[in-house]
Amino acid sequence: MSSYGPHFGEENVLVGRAGSGTIFFTGCNLKCVFCQNWEISHLREGRTVSVEELAAVMLALEKAGCHNINLVTPTPYLPQILTALENAAQQGLNLPIVYNCGGYESPIALELLNGVVDIYMPDLKF
Repeated sequence: MSSYGPHFGEENVLVGRAGSGTIFFTGCNLKCVFCQNWEISHLREGRTVSVEELAAVMLALEKAGCHNINLVTPTPYLPQILTALENAAQQGLNLPIVYNCGGYESPIALELLNGVVDIYMPDLKF
């Protein structure tokens, strides 16, 4: 994970007044040369967190008043994220989940996300 917190740089409908509860993951499966988050996506600047820590981050974002949990570049960590979401839900997480991805998810990944993700927000590439 690179960072997390209320983020106000997303679409207005996600940001609201308290921000989108954004979790930036390191690494990316696309490696676009024009990436705006080069340090995060290519250099993998961040730290390793456990599934339990990730669930705690989600709950902290909800407690901070964020309107959603916004997972940025989540695809490489899908199994761990699904486990963390389940843990957080068992502890009371009740926010919409935003899957902010590159848009090249496999049918298997989309199947796993069905019923878990509320908003898909792929970045269209040219």
